[in-house]
Amino acid sequence: MICGAAALLLCLLLPARLQEAAASPRGRCAGELCSFQGLLDFHGATKSCKELNGELFTSKEIKKVTSLLKGLSGRFWLGKTKQDPHDCPAVSVEGGQDVTALWVSCTDKLDGHVCWFKPEEVCRPLQVSGGEEVTYSTPSGYELLGSDMLPPGTFATVGDPKHPGSKHLCASIWMEAPWTCEVLKGGCEHNCSSQNTCICPSGHTLHPNNISCVAEARGCQKEGDSNACTCNEGFRPALDGKSCEDVNECEEKLDGCTAEGEKCVNEEGRYRCECAEDFVEEDGACVNNSICFLCEHKCDKINGVYQCVCNRYFRVSHTDPTRCEQHCGQSQCAARCVRDQELHDKDMQQCFCPEGYILERTNHTAVCYDIDECEQENPCDHRCENTHGGYRCWCDQGFKLVDDECVKLEEEDDERGSGSSSEVASPPHVHTAALPPYVKAGSVMGIAVFLVLGAVMLVFLTRRMLKRCSTFNLATFKHPDIDIFYLQQVTTETYKRFSFDKQIKNDSQR
Repeated sequence: MICGAAALLLCLLLPARLQEAAASPRGRCAGELCSFQGLLDFHGATKSCKELNGELFTSKEIKKVTSLLKGLSGRFWLGKTKQDPHDCPAVSVEGGQDVTALWVSCTDKLDGHVCWFKPEEVCRPLQVSGGEEVTYSTPSGYELLGSDMLPPGTFATVGDPKHPGSKHLCASIWMEAPWTCEVLKGGCEHNCSSQNTCICPSGHTLHPNNISCVAEARGCQKEGDSNACTCNEGFRPALDGKSCEDVNECEEKLDGCTAEGEKCVNEEGRYRCECAEDFVEEDGACVNNSICFLCEHKCDKINGVYQCVCNRYFRVSHTDPTRCEQHCGQSQCAARCVRDQELHDKDMQQCFCPEGYILERTNHTAVCYDIDECEQENPCDHRCENTHGGYRCWCDQGFKLVDDECVKLEEEDDERGSGSSSEVASPPHVHTAALPPYVKAGSVMGIAVFLVLGAVMLVFLTRRMLKRCSTFNLATFKHPDIDIFYLQQVTTETYKRFSFDKQIKNDSQR
């Protein structure tokens, strides 16, 4: 059964190789999913999953990856649900909290990718006795941390990675090294024999773990009548006086790993220098590229130093050198839209503009136009100059700019500055647009039309009410017993006649 599982992995594991310039050689697995951090385009992410007998996770339920990406930030590739030659699906996450689906160019290099594996092919964490530490890694160089599932092809190393107590390979079950030599040399450090056992080069012997090689420590060689022992270079006489033991140059500070970014690694009879964590070897030197692990877009080596760089229409944030913010740099530029192929109406796509710009849609194209703050807000005391995405304040002669206000210079300051320019400029001030970028120009027009129609309706109703009031007839409200009189001039005789008529009327009713 074990041999059958190993044969199944043969085609999978032999082509595996270390990925180039991984942004962070770390991963995490939970359930049936694994997230891997590394700067790869869509094609590279697809290949990375296939090397572990998996595939890019394809699902519209992006909430399934929320817990997997907890604590991470960046953009991660997902599998395609629709064929599109240019754009590919991904998710964006900030601090492992908000996960948003988006489509980006398939040639962009994102921060990582999410793979899906068949439940019957994965392994659970290796159970070891004695509380020994177990580290998990993939043939492509990813270290798996905090995982409750391990994908096929994962190595489990028990104890010291250099000379482990044991080494295991996930093939739906854990196989202990040495396994069949056809699969990754049986897990041997040096080479594997036809009998599926590990062998070591000349001058070395097999470690008790049966997979690692150590240099041979020859016995003491006495010279003449002296009882002193002489050992090979890199060894010293042991306390028993009969053998030699390895000298740990790293612990005893006898190594020559003094260059920046180097660390010492002890070996039997010798030591070697390698690049420390967050450093990579380039042209024989160790260079710090740790910032590349955090870059939102891309990383580039500028004047010998790795720095974060941003895509077109973005610039590195002034507050965080690893993040990118929208930047136009001209009077108008294309808006950044989160494309959703489920929305057929292009006007429904969610688009954004940099600060100081307003979004307008023309012929199904989203464009950002610079806001002239000087014309709309008049934010300066004296003079204002509009810039792309902001404005600049200027003060008249005899004034200086202090906290966005023009303050009159003292006489002595004025005398000292008499030879200077009559205009004092402040650094560019970027203010939020008069209208938020998410408010469309069409919405503004719609609001204006609504207000005009409302005013017309109000005038129409007012005129109609006045017209009805002019024809209002009180007769409809007249009660039979109510007499309505109009004021008129009366004489004494008329008053007597009215009183007499009223008295007769009352008598007749009785």
